[in-house]
Amino acid sequence: MSAAIDIGGPATGPLQGVRVVDLSTVVMGPMVGQILGDFGADVIRIEPPFDTARISPANQSRNPGMAPLYMQVNRNKRSVALNLKDPDGRAALLDLMGEADVLLTNMRGDALERLGLSYEQIKERCPHLVYAHAQGFSSESSQARRAAYDEVMQAVTGLVDLNDRAAGSVQFFPTFIADKTTGLYLLGALLAALYYQARTGEGQLISLAMADTVIAVNLLEHLAGAMFVPPTGPLGNPLSLSREHVALRTADGAIAVCAYTYDDIRNLLIGAGCLDFAADPRWDDSTIDRELFFEGMQAAIAHSTAKTTAEWESYLAELDMAFGRVVRIDDLPEDPYVREVGLIEEVEHPTEGRIRVVANPARFSRTPVNIRRLAEQAGASTDDVLQQRKSAPVG
Repeated sequence: MSAAIDIGGPATGPLQGVRVVDLSTVVMGPMVGQILGDFGADVIRIEPPFDTARISPANQSRNPGMAPLYMQVNRNKRSVALNLKDPDGRAALLDLMGEADVLLTNMRGDALERLGLSYEQIKERCPHLVYAHAQGFSSESSQARRAAYDEVMQAVTGLVDLNDRAAGSVQFFPTFIADKTTGLYLLGALLAALYYQARTGEGQLISLAMADTVIAVNLLEHLAGAMFVPPTGPLGNPLSLSREHVALRTADGAIAVCAYTYDDIRNLLIGAGCLDFAADPRWDDSTIDRELFFEGMQAAIAHSTAKTTAEWESYLAELDMAFGRVVRIDDLPEDPYVREVGLIEEVEHPTEGRIRVVANPARFSRTPVNIRRLAEQAGASTDDVLQQRKSAPVG
C-alpha cells in the first residue's frame, strides 16, 4: 500500500515539524498543500468565502460544501475560517504566517496587495517564510491581472492546438492537466526552497505562472526543429501529432502498444494478420522511412480487431514489447493492479460516511507517508488552531 491510513494518528512523513498555511483554492494550490500534508507537514487551510471546488456540478455531494473534488485535494489539513477583510481575521492570519514555514497561495497579486498580504508587504515581518505564489499569468507581464482556469491555460499554451492538429478537435484535455502540471512544478520548487530555508534560516518568494509552466513542459518535445536557429524543422513532435498515435482497437476492447522501430511495426503486422506487408523487404532497411512507418501503423490499426485484448497481451508479452490494456476509468477502483498496490482504500469519514480515498503514491523507506485527517467541513478546526497558535505543530 502506498500510504497508511491512520485517522487521528501522528504525522509520519519526512516533513514532520513543517507548518504550512494554505491560502489557495480550487485544484492546483490545494493539491500541493495536500501532498505536503501527506508528507507530514501540519497544513492549515484558510477557508475563502467561496471555493468552486466545494460545489459539485453534478450534485454528487452528501452534504453542502463537501463535493468530491474538494475532498480529493484537501485531506491532511485543518480548516480555519477567517474573514481576511476584517482586521482581526487578517491579524490572526499574520500570526499564523509568523509561526509557519510556508505560505501557499494562488490568489492574484492585486488581491493579495489589497489585503496587505503580498510578499513585499510581509517579508520583513516573516523573513523565514517560504512564500509560494502561483497564478495564471506571470506577475511581471501585462496579463498578470487576468483570471485563469485550466481551460484558459490549455488554450494559451498550445495544448488545445495540439488536439486540433492531432485529432481535428479543439476539445480540452478531459482532465485538469494545467492545474496538476503546475502544482507538481510548484511542489518541486517549494521543496527546494524548504531545503534552502533549513540550511540558512532564510525564506524567499517563489513566483510561478501556470502559463509559463505549461508552455515550458509542452515544448519539451514540441519545440522540435525550432530549437535550432535557424530552424531545422517545424514545431511539433511528428509521432505525437500523427493520426496513427492511437491505441489499437481489439475484438473486445483496446490496447496501447509502443511500436517505435521497424521490427516493432513488422511484429504488429504479423499479429494483425498482415503477413504480406510484414514480408515487404523495405522493413529490412536500417534507414527509417517515416511514410513507410506510418503506413505500417495504419495497416496494423485497420486489422487489429483480428485478436482479442487477451490474445494481443499474450502475443506482445512473448515479444517483450511495451503494451497496456486500455482500462475504462469506471473500472479503476476495482482494477487488479490498483487493488494489488492498495492505491484506493475505503474509510469512514466523520461527516460524509463511507468514502474511497486515493492514497499518495510516493513511498519512503524511513518516513512513510500517512493519511491521518480527511477533508473537513469549512472552518471545522478554527477554534482549535486559533487557541493553539503558539503551540508546536500537531501534524
